[in-house]
Amino acid sequence: MKLVQDLPEIFEEFGEKKREAFLEIKEYKDKGIPVIGMYCAYFPTELAMAAGAIPVGLCSFSNETITAAERDLPKSMCPLVKSSYGFAISDRCPFFHFADLVIGETTCDGKKKMYELMAEFKPVHVMELPNSQSERGLAFWKSEIIRTKEYLEEFFHMVITEEMIRDAVHLNNQIRTSLKNLCEVMKLDPVPVRGEDIQKMVQGSKYRFDFATTPGVVKEVIDKIMTEYRQGKHLEKRPRILVTGCPIGGDSLKVIRAIEDNGGVVVAIENCSGVRTLGSPVEEDCEDIYEAIARKYLSTGCSIMTPNDNRIDLIGEIIEEYHVDGVVEMILTGCHATGAESVYIRKFVTEEKHLPYIAIDTDYSTADQGQIATRLTAFLEMIQPGTEKCIDINYCYKIVLAGLTEQKSGKEILEEIWKYTHIPVGIKAGEQEVEDWIGISREEAEQENNKRMEYKLSEKNGVVMAVVPDDVSKENVEELLELLAKSYHMRENSRETEEREIPDYMWIMAEESKDLIHIGQELAKQIGEKKIIAGLKLRQMQDNELFLSGMEGKEARNCVIDICRKSMTDVDGKVIIGNGFPDCEKKEENRQLQWQVMNIASRQKQKESVMLVENYYHELAIDCISEHLGQEKVYMEELEILKEEDRKTGKELYETLYWYLRMKRNVAQTAARLRIHRNTLLPRIARINELLDLDEKDGMECEGILLAMEIEKLKND
Repeated sequence: MKLVQDLPEIFEEFGEKKREAFLEIKEYKDKGIPVIGMYCAYFPTELAMAAGAIPVGLCSFSNETITAAERDLPKSMCPLVKSSYGFAISDRCPFFHFADLVIGETTCDGKKKMYELMAEFKPVHVMELPNSQSERGLAFWKSEIIRTKEYLEEFFHMVITEEMIRDAVHLNNQIRTSLKNLCEVMKLDPVPVRGEDIQKMVQGSKYRFDFATTPGVVKEVIDKIMTEYRQGKHLEKRPRILVTGCPIGGDSLKVIRAIEDNGGVVVAIENCSGVRTLGSPVEEDCEDIYEAIARKYLSTGCSIMTPNDNRIDLIGEIIEEYHVDGVVEMILTGCHATGAESVYIRKFVTEEKHLPYIAIDTDYSTADQGQIATRLTAFLEMIQPGTEKCIDINYCYKIVLAGLTEQKSGKEILEEIWKYTHIPVGIKAGEQEVEDWIGISREEAEQENNKRMEYKLSEKNGVVMAVVPDDVSKENVEELLELLAKSYHMRENSRETEEREIPDYMWIMAEESKDLIHIGQELAKQIGEKKIIAGLKLRQMQDNELFLSGMEGKEARNCVIDICRKSMTDVDGKVIIGNGFPDCEKKEENRQLQWQVMNIASRQKQKESVMLVENYYHELAIDCISEHLGQEKVYMEELEILKEEDRKTGKELYETLYWYLRMKRNVAQTAARLRIHRNTLLPRIARINELLDLDEKDGMECEGILLAMEIEKLKND
C-alpha cells in the first residue's frame, strides 16, 4: 500500500481492502499458494502462515445472505452463523470459493452445526475447544493445536518445523504490536480520529496478504495521525465509549456509526478480536512454543468460556486505560452466551466502575437503525462532556466504613476514594510538616490554589484537602471532605484501643540466610526514613531468624511486609512473616509455631516469595489435629471407595467431594472453585451420593469426612 497524504483516504483505502483482496486471492491461488479460510479468533493463524498458506477471514457480517441460509437453518439462529453459512452455500464469498480448507472450532452450538453442513461441500477441519480457561483446558487446547498442525501437514503434504512456527509467531507479534499501537492513539483526549476509522484499519489489515509489510504501513499511518494531532487536527471533546459484546463488522458497524453520528466516539472495542487481544502477544522466548500459542489464544475473552472472568478483567483494563465514559454492549439476536453474560457485564460496569451501560440487541438488517440511533442519542446525552459529574457520597461512605472495619490506614482509604472519584485528595494532620496528596503531586497541588478546598480537623493545623476537578461541583467535593474529616476523627478516637490490642513483637524467618541479611539491611535503612516504624528494633537470633520488637500496630506491620516484598523481588528464596504477639514470654513458642507454618508452606510448594502466617491457619489446625490422631482413627472406608471409582473412571470424584465439603455443599461455589460448569458438577455429586449416601449424613459426619480428607491431603503433601 502506498501511503496517501490525506487520512480519510487512508482509512477508506483500508476499508476497501477486503474488496481488493477478492481479486488478489485468485492471484495467490494461480501461483499455487494454498488458502485457509477461518471464522474465529481462536484459530492460531501462525499455523497457516507456517504452512505457507494465506489465512483469510471468511465473509460473515452481511444481511444479504441471510435468506439463502434460512433455507437450511432456523430463522431464530444467530445472524453471524446464518450470514456465514449463506455466503458459503450461495458461493458469494470469493475467499470461501478459493479456500482449499476451512478451519472450524467448537465455540457456539450454531457454528458447530454449520460446520457439519458445510463439510458436505467443502473440506472442513474442526478444532475442539475446551469449555474453560483452566490449566486442564490449556493442556487440551495445546494438544488440539498440535493435532491441527499435523492435519495441515497431511492435507498439504509438507512438514511444518518448529522454526517455521517460531518465524510465523514473530511476524504475527509484530503485526499485533503495530495494530495495538494504532488503537492506542485513541487514548488521547480529545481523540484524533473516529473509532470507525480505526476499526476499518484493524479489519482491513487482515486482508493485506503481504504480511511482512503490514507493521511498517501501520506505523506510517500512526506517524501521520500523530503529526496532524500535534498540528491541532482532532475531533472535538466527546463522550468516550467502549463497545463490547459480539464480533462487530460489516452491517453491524451501524452501532459504531450511531454512536459517532450522534456525538460520541468509540475509543475501544472489546470482543474476540478487540484491542486487548492485540495487546497479548505469543511468548516467543519460551521452550514450548505450542504451549505459548495455546496460552495466548485460549486467553481470548469469549462468552463461550465458563467462567469468563478474563473478559471482566479485560473490560476493566480498557475502562481505566482509555478513560471510558460509558459502555455499549452489542448483542446479536440469538447469541445466547453473550446475552446471558451481559448480566455480569452490566453489574461490573455500573456497580464496580460506576459508569453508564446500555445493551443493544440487533441483527444485520437496517430495520432497527432509527431505534438504535434514538436510544444511543439519549444514552450519550447522559454523559455529554462539560456537564458536571455527580459523585455518589453514599458509595464514598461505604469505602470509608469498609476501610475502618478492615483497619486500613488513612492513606489506603484516601487511595480508594481517589480510585472511585478521581478527585485529588490530601491530608495534613498532627505534627506533619508537609501535605500528603493522592492523585496529584504536592507541587501540582500548590499550583492549583484557586481550585483547592479544605476542611479543618479538630486538632491544631490539621486539614483534609481536595483539588476540585472541572467536571465535579464544589458542593460534592465539600461533602466528600466532611466525610473524610469524620472518618479521620473516628480512626484517631479508636487508635488507642486498637494499639492495646495489636501485638508489638514479630518474627521474620527465611529459608536462606542471605535473604534475611538483605531484608535486615533494608529494614534498618527504612527505620530512619519512615516514621511509622521509627521505634522498630531488630535482633538477628539465628542466620535465618530475625526478631522484631517495638511494632506500632497494623500499619507498621504492613510497612514491614512491603519492605520485605520489595527486597524479595526477583529472588527465588522464601520468607515467612509472623502476625505478631503481645507477650515476649511467648517468643519461643511463637518461633516454633512459625517454623511449623514454614514447613507447611514448603510442602505445598507455594510460588510466592513472601508468606504471611495468617494465610496458613487452616493448614496449621489440620497439622495439629493430625499429630494427635493416629491414621487408623481418621481413616474412612468411604474415601477408598471414591479413590477406586476414580481409578476406574477418571471422574475426579475424590477432588469433587473435597471442594464440595469445603464449600459447605454449595453447588455454585464448588463449580467455580473446580472451574467446571454446574451441569458437569451435578452428575458427579449424584454419583458420590450413590456411593456414600452423602445427603443422608448430618453436618458433623460431613465435617468428619472433610477432616479425614484434610489430614490425608496434608500427609500426601
